[in-house]
Amino acid sequence: MKRFSLGGPAAAATTNPDTPRYRHWCDPACVHEAEPEPPRRQFLRSSLGLATAGGIAGLGLGGALAGCASTAPAGPADLVLLNARIATVDAKRPRAQALAIVGEQFAAVGSDADMQRWIGPRTRVIDAQGRTVVPGLIDSHAHFIRGGLTYTQELRWDGVPSLADALVMLRDQARRTQPPHWVQVVGGFSPYQFREKRLPTLQEINAATGDVPCFVMNLYDRAFLNRAALRVLGFDRNTPNPIGSVLEKDAAGNPTGLVVNTTSLGGLVALFARVPKLSDGDQALSTQLYMREMNRLGLTSVVDAGGGGQNYPEHYSGIAQLAAERRMTLRISYNLFAQRPGQELADYQAWSQRVAPGQGDDWLRMVGAGEYILWAATDPANFGKSVTPAPAIMESKLTEVATYLVGKGWPIRMHASYDSTATRILDVLEKVNREVPMKNVRWALDHCETLSPRSMERVAAMGGRIAIQNRMSLDGEVFAQTWGREAAADAPAIGRMRAMGLPVACGTDSSRATSYNPWVSLHWLVTGKTMGDTRLNADRNLVSRDEALRMWTLEGAALTGDEPRKGSIQPGKLADFALLSDDYFAVPEDDIRDITAVLTVVGGTVVHGSGSFAAQAPAVVKPMPDWLPVNVYGGYQQRRKSGMAQAPGGAAMHGAGCCAGPASAPIIVGDRGNWRMSCGCAVI
Repeated sequence: MKRFSLGGPAAAATTNPDTPRYRHWCDPACVHEAEPEPPRRQFLRSSLGLATAGGIAGLGLGGALAGCASTAPAGPADLVLLNARIATVDAKRPRAQALAIVGEQFAAVGSDADMQRWIGPRTRVIDAQGRTVVPGLIDSHAHFIRGGLTYTQELRWDGVPSLADALVMLRDQARRTQPPHWVQVVGGFSPYQFREKRLPTLQEINAATGDVPCFVMNLYDRAFLNRAALRVLGFDRNTPNPIGSVLEKDAAGNPTGLVVNTTSLGGLVALFARVPKLSDGDQALSTQLYMREMNRLGLTSVVDAGGGGQNYPEHYSGIAQLAAERRMTLRISYNLFAQRPGQELADYQAWSQRVAPGQGDDWLRMVGAGEYILWAATDPANFGKSVTPAPAIMESKLTEVATYLVGKGWPIRMHASYDSTATRILDVLEKVNREVPMKNVRWALDHCETLSPRSMERVAAMGGRIAIQNRMSLDGEVFAQTWGREAAADAPAIGRMRAMGLPVACGTDSSRATSYNPWVSLHWLVTGKTMGDTRLNADRNLVSRDEALRMWTLEGAALTGDEPRKGSIQPGKLADFALLSDDYFAVPEDDIRDITAVLTVVGGTVVHGSGSFAAQAPAVVKPMPDWLPVNVYGGYQQRRKSGMAQAPGGAAMHGAGCCAGPASAPIIVGDRGNWRMSCGCAVI
């Protein structure tokens, strides 16, 4: 075994010169000495400081440390993590203290003492400082490939606490943005996260952005175009409504800049497609930085759900190039999303000649079809919209597409927020199942906010799975207003799903319909609260922290058939894990959404480090060009825990630390003229 001598150069000078020594990889002042192995209990007490009352039991590890889950080492490990609180998501060993990695896989999981035989002269040894470790998080439904192309261009309001702050960001970014580019806010935020509990007005957006074109979209419900954007697009009184949307016009017939989705998100998607994009090289860099942002939050894998305007293979060439050049820090499994309404079968027939499920490797792999395999067999992405029944021809068309895909062995996933949609989809799948057994492929329904008990039974009977996302955490208030609080309490009915034994994975549906932050989703699973702190989920639909973690790890891996390879910390599995900023199992529930990773490892390689682990992080890649908003704001805006000064009694003292005073407050354009709050934080 090796002892860690942390006394620096002076301490090193006092060691026996005949004792073999080597440098600790993360600290040049740290010297390791070989010495006879002490008794196991003495080692644990000395290395962890457990001589005080409580000992190992105080860590909550108990019998989990008895024995090491590994084989005898064929040689030293490449990386060993010690002094950790590891939640393995392995039913046979739910908790551990240390782990060893050889190559890209976990080689051993157990106690600190167990790991000593894995440490050699070139082993990287990391002291976890008693922090919590979890398997790398897996977002089982995200639109990552599309989102990565524009990540650095987007002004993200995810986590911004007030509309006043958001408008200041908008104003400042407009001053930086270089032509022909636009200021763009494309999603991931909710008006209910703001203290003001509302969206910006067009007047406020115009006042903040002036002559710089601006596009702001909220949850595929509506988009705001400022006057400069209307001018660049050439919109005037003769401009027709975008497909599935309404272009609002004033009393004189001129467009105001508000575009509202009525029946299809296609119009808003097409509108955003007209916003100028970065060069191919800068889009590749943007994708790399988006991966790094995911790593910062503890994510190591995503399942990409495709999207409108994301055609294969041309829109996958960038991510394929990154994979070929080994520049990936995030594992991506991707589904192919039908691109041409009415010609979905032709899309899949053409694609099946070029690619098959399973093609790729552990970094980039094609895994099936979805989340749209037929455009007619879907429902609104926004909970404030009425559900228009699909045309009668839907069943026959879906039968053609599903029969073809299942016959080819393609796993399928289908968007179904409402039970009325799911019922008709299941009618078709049961028909297909009689000809080609659905159990031959992994298949799932996505979203499932109003899935009925009968539909759940039908899914279970055909061996299906459920993939939910935390869309209710951003749009839950709107759901409750539209469908009622009673319906919202079971949106989705997680408790019933689990009681029936249905496999349930969780993801985000980022980065337009929701935020990409996984901890917002985990917070929602545990508390049932929205980002506006509205409690909607009934107690029967809340899950424990352990179960929520399982839904974000092992169940996510199982959706793509990867559970033998990842999703838990076990010998032989891919070495993906995150060392957390806070103890996920102990922090107050509302602080779960503030957790980040201080160290993230994918395939045995450190891909993110911060704080005391920053020295272990890979080199920072600077976004280009300089004016990009990510250079100023970074990614998700973490809540400021202590940034606001408090007056006696807990009231916020305006201008005393909560903001920069009146100068930070945006100009508000109202019916009675222009005005400004005395304090930019907008707390009244």
